[in-house]
Amino acid sequence: MVLEFGRRFVMAVQQDTSTQQKARVYRVATLGAGIFVHLIVCWTVLSIGSMSITALEFLALASLSAAGFLLIALLIGIEWNLTLEDPDMAVPQMIWALTVVIITSHYALELKPVVLLSGLAMIVMGANRLTRSQQIFVATYGLLIYMLSVFFLTTIDSLGWVTEMVLMIAFGLVLGFGPALYQFERNIIENLITDKNEELGRALEQIKELAIRDELTGVFNRRHMLEVLDHEKALADRKNYDFSVCYVDLDYFKKVNDKFGHATGDSVLKNFSRVAEQVTREVDCVARIGGEEFILVLSGTNETDAVTVARRLAEGLRDMHVSRIEPRYRISASIGIAEYRSSESIQQLLDRADRAMYDSKRNGRNRIVVAGESGAEPGFVNNGAV
Repeated sequence: MVLEFGRRFVMAVQQDTSTQQKARVYRVATLGAGIFVHLIVCWTVLSIGSMSITALEFLALASLSAAGFLLIALLIGIEWNLTLEDPDMAVPQMIWALTVVIITSHYALELKPVVLLSGLAMIVMGANRLTRSQQIFVATYGLLIYMLSVFFLTTIDSLGWVTEMVLMIAFGLVLGFGPALYQFERNIIENLITDKNEELGRALEQIKELAIRDELTGVFNRRHMLEVLDHEKALADRKNYDFSVCYVDLDYFKKVNDKFGHATGDSVLKNFSRVAEQVTREVDCVARIGGEEFILVLSGTNETDAVTVARRLAEGLRDMHVSRIEPRYRISASIGIAEYRSSESIQQLLDRADRAMYDSKRNGRNRIVVAGESGAEPGFVNNGAV
């Protein structure tokens, strides 16, 4: 069993790693596609003669750009990135993208702002995956490279130097604050989604609870009780494990409705449910299966201990008030008990408990009857009232 659990755990980890790796390759492809769009803009600018570079040199630069992203994707593909502290390789991706944008903008002339803008848009979106310290590092790197470009491109006493300084400031502001603003907005949306998900989760829990609870009494319903029985049976069939059911029917319940009204009858059902929950444990299941009939599923309990629980239930009923109109009026219950027998079906178990309960009714009610092996010959716990 331990080996099987270990094998499943390893498979789950491998599947999770594979999914994460695919997502990382997808992000590399997305950033690469953005830089490809940037290169298309550069080619357009080159075509109208606004770049100081030949077509062949530009194609070589574009090929080098693509090779960088292909190399990153390859390293992720062979899982080399898993040896790194940052397996996403987000910083290398951003550094490479920034380098491509700054180099291409270096050769742009009058339309340099257009070239810069086309590359920055994708870089700002990609940088939102970085931590704050990584964003500062990437922005610092971008500014330094841009300053080198400006230093080699212009002279200090020229008007171009002023223009380049203005562009550099704008470039730094976008690079520094763009990802931060984008991430701030994303955090707001994520927090909103988280809050809504929590609300949805609570609503789903309430819906789930309503689906397994009886609307009037608040105890479990028949469907959930059958699920609990299936679970108990599976445990009992696998190992030495006992469980029992108590089939409970409130005696002369119709008289309560006729004498005191249906509102009092509903109150009796609710109060009985509270008594049943008080005499059972949290691991047990108290379920209303219809009208005034209830079933108690007692986990890890043999029929002897089940009788003890049934007697506590009967004692609780003697202390339970029915109506203020007649303070001394009490209600009793007929209880049939059946302990699970190896390999019998759930329906057979319930039928044995049901027959024991009806034997209790036929013999004067207010009794506890334990079903025999077949249920045909029950054993009486008492020959008089409980």
